[in-house]
Amino acid sequence: MAITQPKYDVAISFLSKDESIAGELNDKLSEGLEVFFYPRKQEVLAGTDGLESMRMPFLEDSRVVVVLYREPWGETPWTRVEQTAIKEGCLNHGWGRLFFIVLDKRSTLPVWLPQTHIRFNYADFGAEQAVGAIKARVQENGGVVVPLTPLKRAALYAQNALYIEEKEQISSQAGMHAVKDKVSELFAEIERLCAEIRAQKTLEILVGSDGRRCVLTNRVSLIVDWQQPYTNSTTGCSLRVLEYNGRMALPNERLTFLSRRTLLRETSFLPELSRSREYGWIEQAAGSEFVSSIALAQKFVIQFVDLAERALRGEVEPPAY
Repeated sequence: MAITQPKYDVAISFLSKDESIAGELNDKLSEGLEVFFYPRKQEVLAGTDGLESMRMPFLEDSRVVVVLYREPWGETPWTRVEQTAIKEGCLNHGWGRLFFIVLDKRSTLPVWLPQTHIRFNYADFGAEQAVGAIKARVQENGGVVVPLTPLKRAALYAQNALYIEEKEQISSQAGMHAVKDKVSELFAEIERLCAEIRAQKTLEILVGSDGRRCVLTNRVSLIVDWQQPYTNSTTGCSLRVLEYNGRMALPNERLTFLSRRTLLRETSFLPELSRSREYGWIEQAAGSEFVSSIALAQKFVIQFVDLAERALRGEVEPPAY
């Protein structure tokens, strides 16, 4: 049963890491539909004020609910609230209002999702076909895709112009301070995660940082190096992530090595501002996703453990003497 006269044609539920995909869908759908798209920081609920109003677009106020799914969607604070509202709304109004987009085929689908429900695999079809399919679902539920008007196009332009203007402030002195805070947050989280691993006695990791460099090391090493050419600007700034095949010195540690360490891999991450106005990072590669400092710390520690395991299996050539 279609919802009569809803406030929105489409509501989009997503993890913060998938904000860029959600934003692209929002931009394209908003040309002819009313879309509920709410970027938020870190998947953390600041409080319960307005919580019910956040549930309503997914419970009652939208013709179609779009879920951008990959684990751990439904387990974070925001998406847990949205998942509950979506399930209740589908029980009340039918499963035809749910458009389920799978972003990662390796993720286990929710047990409550009907086996007969159609799932759209994003990797197979992409954004353009997703938009077309969502519009068709809206029309099936009684909605109308209206032609794009000059006024609507100008309003969309103003929204994007404001976001671009704020992104450009990353290179300002204020942006520099915000990004450096994120570097400190990243290093602190890496050290905290390594301390947890050491406490479990599953892997011995030596770790240290000095504000510009964070080193994880044992028989192999991973170095996160903050590059900052200018004092009061993020121009040219990046995080260089370096893998080495041997023990490297911690910051402020004096060691003499008789062997030559080899650089195995290097990647770079650039400062970025999300649509939720959160400072974070994107990998310096086409199509990369926004990632917070907390999530990036988890990525780097896992990367180090993977490197250590490859060395354990004999897949990493040891340093030459």
